[in-house]
Amino acid sequence: MALEQDRTGGPTYALARAEVAASDGEWKQYRFELRPAAADPLARLAILFDGAGRLWIDQVSLIPGDAPDDLRPEVLDKIKALKAAFVRWPGGNVAQDYHWLWGVGPRDERPEWINLAWQNEREPSDFGTDEFIRFCRALNAEPHLVVNVEGRGATADEAAAWVEYTNGSAETKWGGLRAKHGSREPFGVKTWEIGNEIWGSWVRGHSDADTYARNYLRYSQAMLAVDPSLRLIAVGDNDMAWNRTVLAQAGGSIDYLAVHHYYGLTEAEREYANLMARPLVYERFYRDVARLIRELAPKRDIRLIINEWNTALPVPRQHSMESALYGARLMNVFERSGDIVEMTAVSDLVNGWSGGIIQASRHDVFVTPTYHVIRLYNETLGRERLASKVESPMFHSPVEGTGVPVLDVVSTRSADGTKLFIKAVNTSRERPLTTNIAVRGASVGANGTMQTVTGESLNAANSFRTPDAVRERTTAVRSGNSFAVTFPPHSVSVVTTTLNPAHSR
Repeated sequence: MALEQDRTGGPTYALARAEVAASDGEWKQYRFELRPAAADPLARLAILFDGAGRLWIDQVSLIPGDAPDDLRPEVLDKIKALKAAFVRWPGGNVAQDYHWLWGVGPRDERPEWINLAWQNEREPSDFGTDEFIRFCRALNAEPHLVVNVEGRGATADEAAAWVEYTNGSAETKWGGLRAKHGSREPFGVKTWEIGNEIWGSWVRGHSDADTYARNYLRYSQAMLAVDPSLRLIAVGDNDMAWNRTVLAQAGGSIDYLAVHHYYGLTEAEREYANLMARPLVYERFYRDVARLIRELAPKRDIRLIINEWNTALPVPRQHSMESALYGARLMNVFERSGDIVEMTAVSDLVNGWSGGIIQASRHDVFVTPTYHVIRLYNETLGRERLASKVESPMFHSPVEGTGVPVLDVVSTRSADGTKLFIKAVNTSRERPLTTNIAVRGASVGANGTMQTVTGESLNAANSFRTPDAVRERTTAVRSGNSFAVTFPPHSVSVVTTTLNPAHSR
């Protein structure tokens, strides 16, 4: 086998050769190392054969030599900067279409399968359980696995076997298979989600709440029999009737209830006032769910996990400052709802639906304004929420109600008590807000910083052509127990200042 001169007369940048031996029908893997003499985005890989005979090629894969664990380094760097606490896999809707055995063992021996949950695309199974665990470890993030509940022939026994593969000793059947694949020590995956959006007619294994609750109990019992230390996530919904049924029947064995939020699917939802008001509706919804949990599962400390949230706007709006404002206000709601909302995750991470916060093409990468806000918020994550009283202009939302504050603020204190973080979202299209900040019960330092994410207009959007239309800017502020700052229009800002440790508690 050889890579030769391009028959169109173009240059050859790299060349590798191998002798292909005759075979009795068994597949054989051939590895090559190519060191291109130049970069050319239009270069092609050509595989040429000399001699007579019949040859079958199953898979051809090109992996850059600098790719850590076969991941693109420039994409991995963007993901690491987010400082994610957990990553959820394999879905999404694909979780209800997936059998975990498809994604273990040598990659060239894994089956190709048809992704019925996503446009019937072919999936090579290159990224499976072992790769996902290594990915999470590279991020220092906790892995969350989503088991298939009754979709495409899935069973509770299959879910329990997956638990044993990840967490069982090397002496068990499935733990032994993991050891055979190169990982003798258990992975120790503790958080498992039992199904994804089972209430949705678009997912495989779709059912009503009563059927799901019974299936949840079967699956949880089988999985806990393998590892009693698991933390289990049940499928919740924005529909309280679904939540009531699931909590009433299975609440005694639920640790988390998963709820997903997407907004912008209809023309009404895409109106700016409705988009900016919607997160406050979720804030009231969380309080309703907390009351329901106390009513139906009083002996369980069940928390919410919002492990899919995003806008669902057409591009370029999906990658604009407008989408980031919605996300920031929703994250402020998460912080204010910390007594019931324990974990959250944007969807999607890279490309995907409904608009990953990292966009990667074959040659380029850019991040969206929502990415900038998430990274900024994660870098200024306070461990103790402080009471905040906000006076703000109001606006009206035709769908979500009247009296909606233009300015949304949440304040937190760092774990060591030495820093104050004030997160402010100015949803005004055009009006800057000069705000007087007064801090009570603490001694505030005289100097601080303000990090602001915004663009020249509300419609400013990042793209491969304009990757920095929306970005973060840092300015110094004079702080103290009473000081003023100006939040630009359509902006997300974090004011950070110091607290005197002797007076900060």
